[in-house]
Amino acid sequence: MADSQSKKSLNSGFPIQEIPLEQCDFDLRNSRFPRDAQSQSDAFELMMNTAGDDCLELLRDLTGLGRMNNSELPIVVARGGRYVVMEGNRRLTCLRLWADPTLLSQNESLEKKYLSRIERLVENSDYHPLEMWSVAIAPDEETASFWVERKHSKGAGGKGTVEWGAAMKDRRQARNDPKKASSALAFSELVSSKYAEEPDVLAALETVRKNQYTFIQRFVGRPVVREMLGLDFSDGKMSFQYGAESSLPIIRQVLTDFAEAKAPSGQAWSRALNTVGDIREYLNRYSHLLPDKGEVSQGDTHSVAQGKQSTTGTPSGRLGADQSTSAHDRYSGDKNTQGRSQVRDEDTDPRPARPAPRQQYIFRGLVLDKFTPRIQELVRQTSKLSVERYNEIASVMVRIILDLATYQFIKSHGGIKSHGGGVPSNLHARIREAIKLIDPQAGDALGSAEDTSPLRKAFRYTTADNIRLVQYSVHDIHSGKTPQEVLTLAERYAPLLKAMNDDMGDHPIS
Repeated sequence: MADSQSKKSLNSGFPIQEIPLEQCDFDLRNSRFPRDAQSQSDAFELMMNTAGDDCLELLRDLTGLGRMNNSELPIVVARGGRYVVMEGNRRLTCLRLWADPTLLSQNESLEKKYLSRIERLVENSDYHPLEMWSVAIAPDEETASFWVERKHSKGAGGKGTVEWGAAMKDRRQARNDPKKASSALAFSELVSSKYAEEPDVLAALETVRKNQYTFIQRFVGRPVVREMLGLDFSDGKMSFQYGAESSLPIIRQVLTDFAEAKAPSGQAWSRALNTVGDIREYLNRYSHLLPDKGEVSQGDTHSVAQGKQSTTGTPSGRLGADQSTSAHDRYSGDKNTQGRSQVRDEDTDPRPARPAPRQQYIFRGLVLDKFTPRIQELVRQTSKLSVERYNEIASVMVRIILDLATYQFIKSHGGIKSHGGGVPSNLHARIREAIKLIDPQAGDALGSAEDTSPLRKAFRYTTADNIRLVQYSVHDIHSGKTPQEVLTLAERYAPLLKAMNDDMGDHPIS
């Protein structure tokens, strides 16, 4: 037994302080999320998509009791004059919704699902929303993490600390070493990021993450699955070999199936798809939904909402009526072929292919993670605007995004020597200089249409007059652009934005 005089005093806990709620930020790497959030608004949406029902129950409790649980203080870390919430992100979500339920209006599916219920809770509450929050301030993230992990060991139906499931624990373990991420975690992050605008896919993914995570780990861990679905997995990251758009139909169908508690045979999915033969037979029943292996993705950032025709004649962004049939109608889960419904033979079907829907969105799937958070957020919000309905706003945003993005890119490369190490003031000159930094031969003579890169085509198009027409959408009160003009403009410069993101320089922006 140690001498009492040699014993140390008990370490004091983290200092407790009241801070303004408006100074608190979500942890963008929250273990609840299927992927890292790109911004605070993105983190809010991820929280509602992954734990919206739990948040609703907690908010009901808070608005009814009118007090926080003093036995569980949130843990924050000071960063840049603000506070990152390491523990208590669900409570932060509820408090923000209590203060402003219209935060849900940024996402149509979340608004439809939760807004009216949350507004009723707020209206019926006898209490004002919280403005100052009592928190424990940890010295750093590493110190906070120890206690965060200790805490998540039990739950209480959404009103207490919610137990971390296998997916959350897996994501937590990979937080400090992303290369060790499992195939299930990498698959979840891939689907969540590439199909952020497909609410049914995200809902099915969340059900699978909560209830079938161990099975998904075995499923996507099988080489036969990755081969047939066109999935590449390396260093903790997964990607679509043939593009997100081409892979959407089969990913949607597989997740919809696995969201069911059991296979149609009544067996658990892990039993129904136990062998390589079982898996191959299951996927072959959806052979018409498998990605087109004749079209290899270029960077895997192409929009999944552009309405490209799949091999079935159905826009690959949505399943047709014959394709959305449940697994119970398509797959029996055993070796007996009797009672299985037959898939329509596309070669003999006399019906014409469905027409592709008109494109409505720009910059869908465009990832600009090397740019400032503000530019990332502008692109993300612009990608949610229907060009048919908001063509004027979309037109203005294209010009603003090009202006800000080319400025940051050129500054990151140390500026342009011919401009004294600065950035050209004219947008057309700024765009052309940015293209030349990526492709110094961009101004050379054009080759055949098939051989000319999108950047060189954009370089030739970018003249003072053409860009002045873009400027009119901002500065001329009588000028405007049609939806098709906005779509064409965005399609022309999206490759430049991606190329700048891939080739960002090392000079910080002052």
